[in-house]
Amino acid sequence: MSAGSVVQPAARGLEALVLLLGTGGLIGAIFPITKFAQQAGVSPLPWAFSMMFGAGLILAALARAKGAPLPLGGRHLRYYAVSGLLSMALPNVVLFVVLPPLGAGLASVVYTLPPILTLLMAMAVRIERPDVWRAAGIGLGLVGALTIVGPRGSLPSPDLAGWMALAFVIPASVAAGNVYRTKAWPPGAQPMALATGTMFGGAAWVALAIMAIDGLGELGTLALAPGLAALQIAVTALTYVLYFRLQVVAGPVYLSQIGYVATAVGLGTGTLLFGERYSPWVWGGAAVIVAGVLLVTFGRRLAQRRSVR
Repeated sequence: MSAGSVVQPAARGLEALVLLLGTGGLIGAIFPITKFAQQAGVSPLPWAFSMMFGAGLILAALARAKGAPLPLGGRHLRYYAVSGLLSMALPNVVLFVVLPPLGAGLASVVYTLPPILTLLMAMAVRIERPDVWRAAGIGLGLVGALTIVGPRGSLPSPDLAGWMALAFVIPASVAAGNVYRTKAWPPGAQPMALATGTMFGGAAWVALAIMAIDGLGELGTLALAPGLAALQIAVTALTYVLYFRLQVVAGPVYLSQIGYVATAVGLGTGTLLFGERYSPWVWGGAAVIVAGVLLVTFGRRLAQRRSVR
């Protein structure tokens, strides 16, 4: 798959929609799994490392079975390092830090913001053109996000404002990663191989953080929830198989909408599994976000059909 086919996506059909829902749903499942692990006493950095390294091993085996070995040239190593930092290490570590005070639902809300940030960044580096339907749908999703975090009293406690501000690092990093992966996609590289390298790149950054902060002492906390760790690794591996396929099929802006789906799943699991309660502003904003996803997915195609008629 060439870089050109990635940066000029045209597909907006059934495959893209199924991949969007599947990837977003799996990412949304990460919130409750992680919260259960934290309740069991697992430390954030070892949890993040095990998730990325374990998923990387699975993806490496799959890539080898498909005849797509991991390239180790200088350009590829640079891709793994930057993509691993922006797409994996930074957003996931911040997520694990803010998840205890915010809860699964509110922590997932920031995943609604990457689409508008991705679109702006993609336009800035000229890999996307303005599109009225796409912009309208993404703008509607942003309105939904602002409805959740904007009005006074929408958060359960005013003390959470600082944690929410820290959580905004997540969408900024995810958006930058979306654009970087498309812009820097090595010519001829296979999605599975790049997903594997990104996982190992993210794991390497987290390993450096572990050694710098507390050595290897807290790695033993993974033994407090081995089943959850294994489940998280499997979910993450499957997520990024679908994630990189979606990147190829639909491009960085469409891909960034997985955050809308992840937010809906996060809000649902927060309510059903942990008894978290949200204001009407939160639920109303989530409904507006869903409308934005549908507009981006179907609006442009409907307009094209009408113009043909």
